[in-house]
This record gives sequence, structure tokens and C-alpha cells, in this order.
Amino acid sequence: MKPVLFVMTLLLTGPALADDWPDVPVPDGVKREWVADRMLFNGVAMRIFTFNYPRDVEQLKRFYAKAWDEQGRDHKEARQGEWWVLSSLRGDYYTTVQITDLAGTTYAQVGVSRITDLRTSAPPGEGVPALPRSQVISDITAEDAGRPSRTVILRNQHSVGSNYNYYLNHYRSRHWTAVRKNLDQSRRGARISLAKDDREMDIVIKRQGRDVNVMTVEVHR
Repeated sequence: MKPVLFVMTLLLTGPALADDWPDVPVPDGVKREWVADRMLFNGVAMRIFTFNYPRDVEQLKRFYAKAWDEQGRDHKEARQGEWWVLSSLRGDYYTTVQITDLAGTTYAQVGVSRITDLRTSAPPGEGVPALPRSQVISDITAEDAGRPSRTVILRNQHSVGSNYNYYLNHYRSRHWTAVRKNLDQSRRGARISLAKDDREMDIVIKRQGRDVNVMTVEVHR
């Protein structure tokens, strides 16, 4: 729930690709836990970290309001269910701080994104094969331990079997090797693992109501 809510909120807000990214202050004694310091979400560069704060939500809200006031930055505050969302725009960078009470401690998720990327980035899902009338939900590029990866999630109303056959045939025709493949008997889910040279591809297909969700994960070894 926490990561999903945060990423959806950050559709207009993201990894440190340069050293000129603004620093986001945190209270004394707080330890940042990096979710992503090098990440592209739908073409927008993002950096994301989280932390736990031993005091209550109101005190953390006041901390950021004071910090941004002292910097002369405009900022806004809104409520989304159990979350408080604080945001501030400065130059090309948009900062979002999401705060909630979590089991008696205050939990915060902080993101910074370079909004100029919204005007220059390629469309999400570009270059990724898909059946007609598929909708791209998200396109995330990241790097973990020196291994670049790209995760694309899309949705359509074709059957699980149609998606399974489409992706299996598409990659086989381009000389990928199917390492593992499985289409369950109920045809409500399928998985394909492929490899080619220094690349690995994992495709998960699952029915959800009337829709079928497809997640493709490509990793360079």
C-alpha cells in the first residue's frame, strides 16, 4: 500500500542523476532509507526516500512548513485518506512529503522530481511490445547493484492466453530463449522467463476482473 500510494502521487513528482538535486531536510536523528536514488518513473527522473519519526504527525508537518518558510518557498498541504501530503515547487524540482501515523510512529515518504522531464521524456512504454488497445500503467527504469532494469506494467482486455501466446511468439521470433513458461489450467495467470545474450526478461500475466494485467521486467546482467 505504501509504495503504491507514493508512486501514484508522484506522477507529477523523482533518481539522483546529477549532483545539483536539492537536498530535502529531515529532523535531527532521523535516518533516511533510500527507496530509489536513481530511477525514472514514466520518463520523469526521481529520487525517493523514507524515514520514521518518533514524534507525532503534527510536529513533522510543522517541521517542513518552517523549513520551507525559512527558504522562502511556497508550499501546500492536503489530506488523502490516512495521509497528509505536503508539496513544494522550486525551480525545476518538485518535492512531495507524505506523512501518516503508522503503529504509533510517524512514517514519511519523500520524493523529489525534475518536472522539466515531463516536457522532454519519451511516452511511457515506448518500444515495449503490446497487443492492440493495451494501456500503459507505468514504466520504471532503475539500477540495482550495477544492473539496469526496466519494469513496464500494462493492461488490456484480451485473454490471458492471447497475451501469453503473443509475448512468447514475439520474443522467440527475435531469438530469445524461453527458460521457463507456464499458463495455468484456469487461464487466469501465466508467466514466461526468457534470456538473450546479457539480458533477462520476466513476464507475468494475470486476470483482474475484466482486465488482464501484464508486467514485463527486463534486466541487464
